[in-house]
Amino acid sequence: MKKITYIILISIIFSCGREKPYPNKISDFRNELQIHLKKLAAEKKLPSSDTIARNFIKENCTKEELLKLLNCEDPILRVIAYRTLVNRNDKDYFKILLGHLSDTTKVEWWYYEDAADNFMVSDLLIRKAEDSRKLTQTEKNILIDSVLLKYSYLDVSNWMIQDIEPNERYYSIIKQKSKLKTDRCGVQLGACYALSKFKKEEDLEFLKKIFNSQKDFCGDWIFKSIEVNPNQIYFPILKKYFDEIVKKKKQFSYDDLKYYCRAIAKYKNKESLALLTEILNKSNYPDTWYFKYNEENVFKAIHKYKGPIYVDLYKKLKPKMSEYVIEYLDKPDYTERKTW
Repeated sequence: MKKITYIILISIIFSCGREKPYPNKISDFRNELQIHLKKLAAEKKLPSSDTIARNFIKENCTKEELLKLLNCEDPILRVIAYRTLVNRNDKDYFKILLGHLSDTTKVEWWYYEDAADNFMVSDLLIRKAEDSRKLTQTEKNILIDSVLLKYSYLDVSNWMIQDIEPNERYYSIIKQKSKLKTDRCGVQLGACYALSKFKKEEDLEFLKKIFNSQKDFCGDWIFKSIEVNPNQIYFPILKKYFDEIVKKKKQFSYDDLKYYCRAIAKYKNKESLALLTEILNKSNYPDTWYFKYNEENVFKAIHKYKGPIYVDLYKKLKPKMSEYVIEYLDKPDYTERKTW
C-alpha cells in the first residue's frame, strides 16, 4: 500500500512539473479574435505596428478574454493583455500584476523609436503599471518587497534599489548586486550607490576598489555614492578624476560636473575648497565651451552644502549667476524625481 501511495505521489509531482504555465493557445479563442491575435503575435515585438489589431483587442476583448490571454503561450499577447487591462483602469490590475511576477519569458520592446532590448514579461508589466501612474505608495512598497525578496533578477529591481531608502531587509541583495559586473556598468554602480546609502564601515574599502577600477567613471553613480557618504577614503578618487578626466578630456554636456561638484562640496574642508577652486580655473580645461555651466555647478553645490569654508567663494560666484539659476536654487530637480 505504501509503495502504491509513493508511486501516485511521484506521478502527481512529475505531472505538475510538466504542466505548461501558459496553456492557452490562440486557437482557444473565438474566431474573430484569433485573426487579430495571430497578426499581433506574428510581429514578435512591442509595440505592434498593427493598430487595427491593437484597437480590436482594446475595444472588443472582454475581461475574461484578457485574463485568458494573460495565460496564453505567446508572451507578446500576455503583455498586450495586461496593458489593455491597465488602460481600462481595471480595479484588479495590481492583484493581477502580483500574480504574474514570475513570468521570465523575454520579448523585444522598442522603448524608443531607435532603441530596443529584450525584457522579461514581468518587467514590462511592472513598467506599464508604473508608467500609468496608478500605483499608490502602499502598492509600490508591496511590489518592492515582492521583487527584491523573490524576483531580484528582474531589471526593475536595479531601478528600485537606486530609489529607495536603506533597509536592512534588502542589504544582502544590494551587496550582491554591487559585486556583479555586467556590460552595463551603470547597473553595478547603481547598486554601489544603493549600498553607499547604508554608510557601513565594512563597505568602504570594497566600494573604493570598485570605484577605482572604473576607467570611464560610468555615469554619475560614483559621485552620487560619494555624495551620500563623503568618507575621506573616497576623496583621492575625486582628485584623480580631476587630474585624469577634467583636465585632459572634453566635456560631453553642460552638466558633466553636476554630481562631481556636489560630491566635492559635501566634504566642507580645505581640500574640497581647493579642488572646487581648481574647477573654476579656465586653464585647466582642454575645451572651455561649458565653463559657464561649470561655474554654475560649483555655485549650486556650495549652495546645497553650505559651510563657513565656502562663504568667500559663494560671495564671489553669486553675482555671476543668472536670475534663472537663483530662482531655481532651492527647487526640486525634475531629473532626480524618485519613482519607488
